[in-house]
Amino acid sequence: MSLLTRKTIQNGVIGGVVGSALGFVPLVLLVAPLLGGGVAGYLERDDTKGGLVAGAVAGVVMAALSTVVTGVILFTRFGELPFGPETPLAGLGIAALLSLAATIGQVLVASIGGAFGSLLAGAHPSKDAAGEGHERNWSVVVGSLVAGILTFAVVTVVVAVVLEAFIWLSLLVALPIGFVAGAGVAVLGYRYVTRAPDSSVNWRGVGIGVVAVVVVFALLLGGVYALGQQRAEQSEQSTYEYQVTIATNQTLTNATFYVPVPETNGDAELGERFVEDVQYSRETPAIRGSDVTPARVNFTYELVDTEHGRMLAISADRIEVQRAYYREVENETMGWREPIPESQYDPSNPSMGVVDDGTFTFSVTATSEESIDTAAPFGTEPLLTPQFNRTGVECRYGQQERHRCFEYDTRVYATYGAPEDTTVYVSAQLDGRNEWVAGEWTGNEYREWAHTELLGPGQGWYFVQGELEVGSGRYRD
Repeated sequence: MSLLTRKTIQNGVIGGVVGSALGFVPLVLLVAPLLGGGVAGYLERDDTKGGLVAGAVAGVVMAALSTVVTGVILFTRFGELPFGPETPLAGLGIAALLSLAATIGQVLVASIGGAFGSLLAGAHPSKDAAGEGHERNWSVVVGSLVAGILTFAVVTVVVAVVLEAFIWLSLLVALPIGFVAGAGVAVLGYRYVTRAPDSSVNWRGVGIGVVAVVVVFALLLGGVYALGQQRAEQSEQSTYEYQVTIATNQTLTNATFYVPVPETNGDAELGERFVEDVQYSRETPAIRGSDVTPARVNFTYELVDTEHGRMLAISADRIEVQRAYYREVENETMGWREPIPESQYDPSNPSMGVVDDGTFTFSVTATSEESIDTAAPFGTEPLLTPQFNRTGVECRYGQQERHRCFEYDTRVYATYGAPEDTTVYVSAQLDGRNEWVAGEWTGNEYREWAHTELLGPGQGWYFVQGELEVGSGRYRD
């Protein structure tokens, strides 16, 4: 007897239409093939094999309808189909393979749903041989649902955690897998408990179904894993960034600063690039209508050998700083700062303030062809030097295995003329990052930061404490 009867085809078409309609419902679309196949299998009722076939028919119908609807939408939106004579054959081949894989997956999932539907239908026939209806055991129903929900939750969480490092929103992949697993446990459990006393369970068929489910989703997870790895490898970028900040609230004259410079076993490549091609920005007051024009500053840069080792020197004959006074104004929807004369400024008025344009940020970046060892950069990656007495300390946050924090001693040199109430802030920062796309940009890094705040005129050498953090972020291995 042929399994593909007219009744089976009709039930499959009905299930396919129902599944296609559910495909337009947010989130439900993730399990639409399973539900559509389940409807077809439930209508088939005869046996598990018939449910499988009806579910497969529903999957084919859903795949065909989705292809037609997608083509119509694309043609309506863009006026042409997304391929033509000029489309590369390789691109068409990849698109065809992806489409075929999606169709096969849809049919397989719908077939599984059909088997579940037929098992569920067989668990409570509408009438027995005498024409009497069966009462449903609600304790069994509730128990099966609880078992299914628990399975759904456990499988979803486990799959999401496994995939989280490779794809963005891994929950969208984990949800349908968990739903299938939960539905399988609920349906099979309900079918087993409600079987007739003289009936036997076709464990061979159940085993085949379980194996099919495992194979389908193992292939799905394997494909997602492989695609995630490939995407991550293709998009990975490794970058170093060296940044120096000098901020003063008053004008400086004859200013020279020596700051720590990145070195790798005596090689100061980042420092050399800084001297040759540094980019710097100057912070300007964010005051509406302000007419303050920052005075030009001519900085010079060089690497110098000092008694503490090689350092970066930044010098300028004059760093002129201008102040801007403001008051805060707001209406019903927004607030802003508007300039006021210095004579109107009242330090005790919380709506008034003063800002200056004396903050300068110098930065240089460099890319690396190889992945940066952000978990253990010692001896292999650039670190700020000079660096003395490095000791491990407890990190302020983060509990990853690779995540470690250190403190160390270093030096900063500063000489300049300035009023006694001048405050000067100096910092050097180094970041080494590996970044890639897993649905969104993510990655790992090491970073260090040495900074100090000076009062009055510059007096020469200053003791500075540095901070180093390694192994921060996500790792793919």
